[in-house]
Amino acid sequence: MPSREAQLYAALLELSHAIAGHHDPDSLCQGLARALRTVFDFDFLGVALHDPARSALKLYGLSARLPVPAEFDRWLPLEDNPAGWVWQSQQPLWIPDLAGETRWPEFMAFLAGKGVRSVAIVPLTSGSRRLGILALGSVNGAGALAAETDFLQRVASEFAVAVEAHLARQALIRERDRLEALFDLTNALVSKLSWDELLGAISTVLGRVLPHDGAAITLLDKATGALRLHALHVADNIWPEMDPEPMPAENLPSGKALAAGRPLVTTRAQFDLYPLPIRRTLQARGVEAICSIPLATANGPLGTLELGRRSRDEFTPEQIEFAMQAARQIAIALENSLAFRELAEIKEKLALEKLYLEDEIRFEQNLGNMVGQSPAFQALLKSIQIVAPTEATVLIQGETGTGKELVARAIHEASPRRQRSFVKVNCAAIPSTLLESELFGHEKGAFTGALAQKIGRFELADQGTLFLDEIGEIPLELQPKLLRAIQEQEFERLGSNRTLRVNVRLIAATNRDLKAMLEEGKFRSDLYYRLNVFPIQTPPLRERREDIPLLVRYFTQKYAQRAGRAIDSIPARTLEALAR
Repeated sequence: MPSREAQLYAALLELSHAIAGHHDPDSLCQGLARALRTVFDFDFLGVALHDPARSALKLYGLSARLPVPAEFDRWLPLEDNPAGWVWQSQQPLWIPDLAGETRWPEFMAFLAGKGVRSVAIVPLTSGSRRLGILALGSVNGAGALAAETDFLQRVASEFAVAVEAHLARQALIRERDRLEALFDLTNALVSKLSWDELLGAISTVLGRVLPHDGAAITLLDKATGALRLHALHVADNIWPEMDPEPMPAENLPSGKALAAGRPLVTTRAQFDLYPLPIRRTLQARGVEAICSIPLATANGPLGTLELGRRSRDEFTPEQIEFAMQAARQIAIALENSLAFRELAEIKEKLALEKLYLEDEIRFEQNLGNMVGQSPAFQALLKSIQIVAPTEATVLIQGETGTGKELVARAIHEASPRRQRSFVKVNCAAIPSTLLESELFGHEKGAFTGALAQKIGRFELADQGTLFLDEIGEIPLELQPKLLRAIQEQEFERLGSNRTLRVNVRLIAATNRDLKAMLEEGKFRSDLYYRLNVFPIQTPPLRERREDIPLLVRYFTQKYAQRAGRAIDSIPARTLEALAR
């Protein structure tokens, strides 16, 4: 029969074969248990490795003859248990009888309750690196373990080399995956300038190396300091599908992360920091934690990347570090995408302005040129001179054909906005079902037939003047939205929750009696008083007969020049007849 020493050396040889080819802690532990059972009689074997992120020991490969309780926690704190003491002190520990051990009473009571009577624990150390601990226990008292702690330390040294190799391999694999993910992320983001494509690409690539159940982007409005949430376009996202209202950044976790310039993890217990609609959605979808990662470029902060998890696994420092690396690439791509979107909108707006101006030029009108000398006409000019330099809203009232649009153009040409667009809308000429889209625009797919995004007249007139002709024809149901646009200078396109802000000077005109419509309930009083800031009445021609000869000469010369004729004079009898 071989000697005990020969058995131990044979066990070491068996150990080298048993752990060869295994690349994860659990299978390494199973191989270790098989090798040691040839020389030791034990009832459980466990290996716990130190996790710096949690500052705790995680138990792997529990090999036991005893039933393992379902509630058994694989995480062991460094305090108040013998495994933590061995890891910290780097000294082996042999407890031949748990009943005589006064340290760690709660842990000893737990082991004793499972029938364990003796325990041997040795540190797993490779060079100066403290990896964890190796523990064996028995229900039969000291047994053979009493005299073999030195041998267990030799076993632990051999096993520690295999564990360190596994950890190094895992670190290299993680680093490779991270570099590949960053490379793929860069490639994906470089080719994605449109907003929808960019948001989908971000979460797809991140999900490969940074587990999460949903992602979102918040964008900072530098004018107001508010953040707007945009859910990434991925399946089963934990974030709300629709864009919520802008949120003040001061108390939000996203705002705090952006202000500090470093990631911030928010647990479920802290979700009351979010607005109620978002909080309810996150809680209903089982979210346990959210990591807010700031997005910034050399031009300043843009917003945050929000990653949420349904599991209770913590975001490790390694994962957060990778998220920060990815955030630098995402921020650059996001800035480019926003610039691309802004340029596309400006290009579309300029194209619409060009078409609109070309269309206006085709009209045969006196663009702001008004002719007359009568007292009624001079009073009208005086009103124009008074109100034009101001930003006051003007309501022009008068019969059809009295030149209300010419008055509106004259006010615009004499105002500080003369270099910007004068945009007109004939409210009577557009069907009521299309008027809202014409005024405020719409997004692609907002309604049947909305095949592309359309910029409305309010947005087109930004920094200029908007002339609403025949304002009395606006449907009653559209009047509240028009009132808000006039009063707050903000609106939303049809099919969008994004609030647009403009700076528009409004001029309205009507040939109807708005006060009578007010009494009949066909026109809102608040809208009327918002429009009637500076009323102007255009006199009909019958009230300014003195101007008829001047008008006759003006139009005669205009059309004579167009026809290539020379008309030097007009008979007095003709002028008298026209005046009558």
